[in-house]
Amino acid sequence: MTPIDELRELIAAPSVSTNPAGQAQARAVVQRLLEKLGAQVTTIATGGAPALLGVLPGAQSAGLLFYGHYDVMTAGAQAEWTSAPFTLTERNGRLFGRGTGDNKGQLVTTLAAVAAYTAKHRLRHTLYFLIEGEEEQGSVHLAATVAALRQRLAAVHTVLVIDGSYSASGAHVLRLGNRGIVTVKLHVTTAKHANHSGYAGNVIADPSLLLQAMLNRLVDPLTRQVKIPGFDTGVTAPTSRDWAAIDALPFAPAALAATFGTPILAKTKREYYAKLMFQPTFDIAGVASGDVGPGAKTIIPGTATASLNLRLVGDQQVAPILAGIRHQLAPWLQSGELTIEETGSTPPAHTQATPAELARFQAAAAAAGVSLLVEPCMPGTVPNYVWTQLGAQVFTLPLANLDEANHAPNENIQLAALTSGQALLEAVLAAYDEALQRGETLVH
Repeated sequence: MTPIDELRELIAAPSVSTNPAGQAQARAVVQRLLEKLGAQVTTIATGGAPALLGVLPGAQSAGLLFYGHYDVMTAGAQAEWTSAPFTLTERNGRLFGRGTGDNKGQLVTTLAAVAAYTAKHRLRHTLYFLIEGEEEQGSVHLAATVAALRQRLAAVHTVLVIDGSYSASGAHVLRLGNRGIVTVKLHVTTAKHANHSGYAGNVIADPSLLLQAMLNRLVDPLTRQVKIPGFDTGVTAPTSRDWAAIDALPFAPAALAATFGTPILAKTKREYYAKLMFQPTFDIAGVASGDVGPGAKTIIPGTATASLNLRLVGDQQVAPILAGIRHQLAPWLQSGELTIEETGSTPPAHTQATPAELARFQAAAAAAGVSLLVEPCMPGTVPNYVWTQLGAQVFTLPLANLDEANHAPNENIQLAALTSGQALLEAVLAAYDEALQRGETLVH
């Protein structure tokens, strides 16, 4: 089977969190692909969706670990897809289907690179593959899973996180960290049921207005200044090294506006990347209450809900921020009108890369014939913090195009991304094996 055939089989497994059978189907495909490489594969119980640990022995015990995930987001409205979401479909130089970009296409590319490299070279590193099934749900069991595997992963000196997307310019990206995240839902209840606004208006509470007051206690709607006590504690400014990396990145406001469907707020390159990499955020993912269907509806709903997500940077900590939210909303919590559902959290992560490591990646990119940008921080969130317990260096090396539409209808990966990604990973494997052969000290 070709890598595209393997991807077709993997896309056909609807491995969303609500489909255990689809997840089991995807795990079986990934296990077979790992075993095809010659890896020893173990299914790891996690308390949630099982993970797969693959070990491909090399000439030495020094280990490189590849991290990815087999779970995908739900497809959403089928009518918004041009082709069936769980059927791999090629058109206009792209492969479409849920998971093509995030993360099954990148996973298949990784395994194809390892297969191509080991077919031509003696593998010096021992390669590890940790493929989980809960990334799209916040990787809630990954930290405990890695802690339980710590002895088995003791030889790992470098973790390569193969997830995310590369630059809008088309250049590949090496990311040295990522923002964290806190997600919560505010559930407001003021009545057991909806009531007629003529009979109840002014004499009962309106949950949407209460919710608005609560949100105003957390963030200024005009300045976007976050009012949570101690929220900015741990926020760090970019270093001179960070600014130098930012200055080398592309900045095309018009192209970004086309991608986002709206003009960006930043006016300069430095402002744009500082906002994305070094400043926390407060955003409202959704608000639900009452009836907004056709025609008039004269009711006062009994409930309202807001889904919030806060991106964290620097050394911001999750627990104080959650405590600060509860402090700000204490009156409504005490009255029983509000409950707070903590739906997930991941702390930020950082890697202090050595000059030798950065040079190794740049040399690999040159050997693969691709350009490689270095980003001090990934604006999104991946669970890179879990690997610090191994004492390993952690790098995010995404292999998907920026407009992959992950989590959205018509998710895709460019055929060119599969080709260039495989070439880059083969060159990275060669660079690390050659460093080991030369006796270089690899950070651990």
